Amino acid sequence: MKMRLYSDIIQSEALGSRRVYRLLLPEPRPSGELPLLILLHGVHGSEIDWTEQGHVMQSMQALLNEKQVGPMAILMPSDGLSAIGTGYLNWDAGRPHHYEDYLLEDLIPHVEQKWNVGGSKETRAISGLSMGGYAAIRLAFAYSERFASASSLSGFFDVQELGELIGWEDFSLIFQKDEKRLVEVSPLTMAIPSPNDLPKLKMDCGVEDRYILMNRQLHERLEGDEIPHSYEEHSGAHTWDYWREHISEHLIFHSQWMKV
Repeated sequence: MKMRLYSDIIQSEALGSRRVYRLLLPEPRPSGELPLLILLHGVHGSEIDWTEQGHVMQSMQALLNEKQVGPMAILMPSDGLSAIGTGYLNWDAGRPHHYEDYLLEDLIPHVEQKWNVGGSKETRAISGLSMGGYAAIRLAFAYSERFASASSLSGFFDVQELGELIGWEDFSLIFQKDEKRLVEVSPLTMAIPSPNDLPKLKMDCGVEDRYILMNRQLHERLEGDEIPHSYEEHSGAHTWDYWREHISEHLIFHSQWMKV
């Protein structure tokens, strides 16, 4: 079984324009349901990051060869490509800046129908790095009924950090003086469903990473709320070297929890 890379275009109603996405599929395709992992990039990134810099295709192929994972599809979208990062959020500025709607209401249903993958909570998972790790955990908390599992590599979980990254002018388009919404979209402060309703959770971060304190804060919050999760710290910083080294652990994690 070999992984094959596809590139395709969707016309997004939420964004009022076209966007490109990438999809990894195993071939020949096995019979039955094929689970779908949504893999999100960070700031300054796009849909090509995980294949061109993260080498996720090679990692997935090696795990398949070693029979450490079952076959799955891997969807790699862009975040919508505004500013240097959108947070995968619906901006208060309104359309065409509804990047959460693009991902959840346009892209994922389109891919699941066109490519016959995912289609249910049991066959759908989400992960990402940095800004993508933030989005994966936030969406798992906000839409727990949609995902079997969720994970983050080096996620930033203090939403104010997004302002530091993309600039305060663009940040003001996301949060137009709505401090309540800042609380509602930060994994450190937002409401979290009961453990029985949540996806399985995994997080890791490098001890030299500038976001390590945020990861420890979220880990402590989950521990305090008695929410089961996997949390690990490794040597490394906020770099592609770190993400290439650890993406295989996340692929194994999601393969264990999605219905195959």
